[in-house]
Amino acid sequence: MHRRRPWARPTLTRRIVVALLIAFVLVWSVFLGMEFVKARDVRHNDQELRDFSASMMGSISGLTTADEARAVANTTSIILNDYYDSIDVPGAVLLQLDARNGERLFLSPEAEGVRLKGMNGQIGNAIIHGLRYRVYRGESERWILTVAMPVPAPFWVLTSVGSDLVKDLLIAFPLVLLPIWIAVARGLRPLHLLSKRIAARGPDELSPLDLNPNYADLLPLGQAINQLLAKLRRRIEREHNFVHDAAHELRTPLAVISVQAHALAAAPDETQRRVAEQRLDHAISRASHLIAQLLEMAQADGSTARSASKVDVAELARQELALAAPAALARQLELELDAPDTLPHTLDVPAFQAILQNLLRNAVHYTQEGGRIVVRLARNGGGLQLAVADNGPGIAPSEQELIFERFYRGSGGHDTPGSGLGLAIVKQAVARLAGNVRLSGGLDGRGCTFSVELPA
Repeated sequence: MHRRRPWARPTLTRRIVVALLIAFVLVWSVFLGMEFVKARDVRHNDQELRDFSASMMGSISGLTTADEARAVANTTSIILNDYYDSIDVPGAVLLQLDARNGERLFLSPEAEGVRLKGMNGQIGNAIIHGLRYRVYRGESERWILTVAMPVPAPFWVLTSVGSDLVKDLLIAFPLVLLPIWIAVARGLRPLHLLSKRIAARGPDELSPLDLNPNYADLLPLGQAINQLLAKLRRRIEREHNFVHDAAHELRTPLAVISVQAHALAAAPDETQRRVAEQRLDHAISRASHLIAQLLEMAQADGSTARSASKVDVAELARQELALAAPAALARQLELELDAPDTLPHTLDVPAFQAILQNLLRNAVHYTQEGGRIVVRLARNGGGLQLAVADNGPGIAPSEQELIFERFYRGSGGHDTPGSGLGLAIVKQAVARLAGNVRLSGGLDGRGCTFSVELPA
């Protein structure tokens, strides 16, 4: 597998620099576009030509001699074209000054003998030395002034304006980058300290982090880490308790197996041997059931459901009731199913089977002989609702908050065979399906009802 070199890995600082570069490129593009549109705007350029011509005419209209007017025109031409040369503008500004009697007083040297023509107060086009010009002619009482300005080519506008903007942005970039760089470095410092503090912890140290309230931006991250550590502490504690309780629960059937194995080996006659065999089988069956439920608990203990499939939940419930029927008949229990003929729904089938099987097993074990158990299935909006009700002894209000805990069997359940894991498996399987389970009153004003609601 290819691994990035450390210098090639993305960092927050590098991303900020890249983002800033992109922002500068976008700003450069926008300004370049604006300046290009402005430089190519005929109305804008014509207005500048009129304003310049009006200013020039105002400078010479009060002059009375041709030499004075010629000197002003010559000086203006030199200044303008020196500026054009300094910014590498193709072409030059051409000035032509004539007296009212038609005498030529001045013509810019760059015109090289070309006579500028135009109509008074109007702007026209002209091709001079292969370049396109806009020409304006203005007249006063003594003088006739004709001004020709080159129309900049698109490529020149882009290269000239673009290079000028690049220079400005290159100067501005480090001035903008430096304070951002310093701010990011200072902002990341507490994060680095936090990561070092976490790295320095031992593998079993899950106590909350000591957060510095001065760094408000890090408080949500620190609180989220502390919440995660608290979840890990609770999970590890549950696993420790689970292992402890499982070992405790397995100790009893294993001890019985050991005792009955010795009794079987030492039995003096057939009758005692048969009794020892029955007790041994019972202990082995109890241990097997406990191990099976521990495995079922491990499978149900997950954060997300496995792959779901669309099944007929009503048919699935009928199959589970058929499997529970022998145990119910042995206790003379009336087993009913209240469900539509078909009820298609998409769900995690093993998780749903674990819920229904354990609720049925719990009801069969705890309902007195001759009692009733009713299983109800119905559509609840887009979801599914399952209820298992009985008219058994019920559950004391003081114990209803504890019945979903592992190995909890209640005050009246110690004489009933079981491991105390059934309802815990139900709770975890329901959570796996993103549903909820609740306990309420049962049938005929007694017993209890376990209602499970599963989302669509």
